[in-house]
Amino acid sequence: MSSTTTFKFGVEGLDEYYPGVLIPGTLLVIAGHPGSGKTSMAAQLCHANALNGRRCLYVSTQETEEKFLKFMARFGFNFELLTASGYFRFLRLPLISSEDALDGVLESITSAILEFNPSIVVVDSINPMTKVIVSDARRRALLQNYFYNIAFDIKGLVVLIAEVPLGRTTIEESGDVEFVADGIIILRHELRNGLVARRMEIRKLRGAPLELSELPFTITAYNGIVALVPPRTKSSRRGEELRRYRVECKPLEEAVGEFIGGDVILVAGAPHELTWGSVLKWISRIAFESKTNMTIVSYRGSEEDVRRVLKEIKLGEPTLGDVLEKTSVTTLNPTLLSPEALFSLELEHLNKVKPGVAVVLGVDTLKHLYKLNPLLVERHLDIERGAAKDLGILLFKVAHITSIEDINWELPRSDVVIIVGDTVTGIAGGRVVAYRMSGSGKLVTSRDQLKECF
Repeated sequence: MSSTTTFKFGVEGLDEYYPGVLIPGTLLVIAGHPGSGKTSMAAQLCHANALNGRRCLYVSTQETEEKFLKFMARFGFNFELLTASGYFRFLRLPLISSEDALDGVLESITSAILEFNPSIVVVDSINPMTKVIVSDARRRALLQNYFYNIAFDIKGLVVLIAEVPLGRTTIEESGDVEFVADGIIILRHELRNGLVARRMEIRKLRGAPLELSELPFTITAYNGIVALVPPRTKSSRRGEELRRYRVECKPLEEAVGEFIGGDVILVAGAPHELTWGSVLKWISRIAFESKTNMTIVSYRGSEEDVRRVLKEIKLGEPTLGDVLEKTSVTTLNPTLLSPEALFSLELEHLNKVKPGVAVVLGVDTLKHLYKLNPLLVERHLDIERGAAKDLGILLFKVAHITSIEDINWELPRSDVVIIVGDTVTGIAGGRVVAYRMSGSGKLVTSRDQLKECF
């Protein structure tokens, strides 16, 4: 179905994975515990579609318009401008204390719809309405039909927010409206190792195969909710001529061939043998000779630390000055970010910069910090690998290790593996081992033989 006749989730990841799901006449329920991100997600959906010329009526039974506008401005969502442009309206309703009051609330919503003529109606939340009729099955059925019919009457989308009390996992408090809903998304969050971990459960999306039942997400400044979904290979890259890169190291190139856009190259070794300076100098040569841009994502150390290394490289090899000065650097602290936030920010950076060459420093920290969440880390590595191939990025992963086991997650998700043995358990005799996963060539040599490389 054409994008002009469907609605967007407004959530990076979901729109890519489920395009065209939100058709006119859809009733979507967003449920979750307090503070899980329900209002943020509904407002993000409202904002994204309003920017496309779809009027959105936001009905709130909980907070004032002033508080809503200030809170959403933190994400860069300018609802004040959309209000002035006639694409957004906020309707504040009083607390509901009786069935008679519920009738008045529904009349107010109906009047606002007739006056504003929206394509989207958001109700935040439905719980105050259902609580006053919790024991009246007939009224609950009427309430269900009311919202279900609105979606058809406006030929648009109705989004209902439902609160799930802490300690519970079901949404029966929503008055059984989930049974007539076309889509149900449950947002959850919990403290894990002192950090907030968020996940999204997709229970129903009518008209779409549910290949994903649960996925991590994060809430970031200026982007709001970002869902971390598995990659889908983009057909636009099929048949394209992928960029090839000189390895700038003859022994390596003889063993693994040229690097190809989309390759993930794992470079690992003992800290005293595999310094950032030596590796970044080599990678900078590759970027320089290929006349492409480079970006660095560091899981360890500050941006100043990375910039200092780049400055030292420039002093030693002035010809690399231009590529080094234009190199973008972002640092992400795994001890202050949940895995979901860390991974989402990395992918967000790569998608924004779209470099020819990208370097991720300190990937060994994942092994130590997230050892209790192996499936989450493995999912991230799969998504990261998919993003590199979709964008055609030459992605270098640099790890300091003492044993081969320190990189057991990265090994099967790499195209080329380079290990500087020395004191690394599992590599005999301090050798350098390099090979391409899909090839038969293999390099086993001494560290001295690669002095001129890195």
